[in-house]
Amino acid sequence: MTAYLFATVDVDDADGYENYKSTAPALIEKHGGRYIVRGGANDVVEGTWPSGRIVVLEFPDFASANAFADDPDYAPIAAIRHATATSHVWIVEGPEGDANADGKHAYILGNIRMTDPEGYKPYADQVPAVMNAAQGTYLARGGKSRSVEGGMELDRLVIVAFADMAAARAFYDGDGYTEIKPIRIAASDSNIVIVEGL
Repeated sequence: MTAYLFATVDVDDADGYENYKSTAPALIEKHGGRYIVRGGANDVVEGTWPSGRIVVLEFPDFASANAFADDPDYAPIAAIRHATATSHVWIVEGPEGDANADGKHAYILGNIRMTDPEGYKPYADQVPAVMNAAQGTYLARGGKSRSVEGGMELDRLVIVAFADMAAARAFYDGDGYTEIKPIRIAASDSNIVIVEGL
């Protein structure tokens, strides 16, 4: 199962951060990772989201994503980021199957805290059909997760991939999703951002 490391990075020193951007990719590749979002345009559509650029990496599996984050060779590279930016970093496991970000260039990222699990269930049952009709793909849907740094624990992490920003917006603003969204809102606290991928 694929896994995703995603981060918000609020850059304080743009010149210094360029050094991080140039040194991190080799280690990401060493662990089988690749960028799917790297600071693209984003729009917070519900709740809040930490400020700064959003970065999402796709790894072959949860172990590979954790191996990257915990690699001793990454520590001095991460130190560059720590000196030039404020970051929050999380890892989430993808769902069963072979879903990945191939051919996808926009993503809906959600942090969902269910306040009424029974009330949430009708939404969870209906949303896959609505998402499939909009040609969206779940990359993560409440799988195993880890807060790597930043001290911000997340509850249920969701990543949905779309062909482009227009398709992501068409899903989120479309009649099918507008009809079931109130079920989720009534049964959870949600923070959702739509972000442009590579």
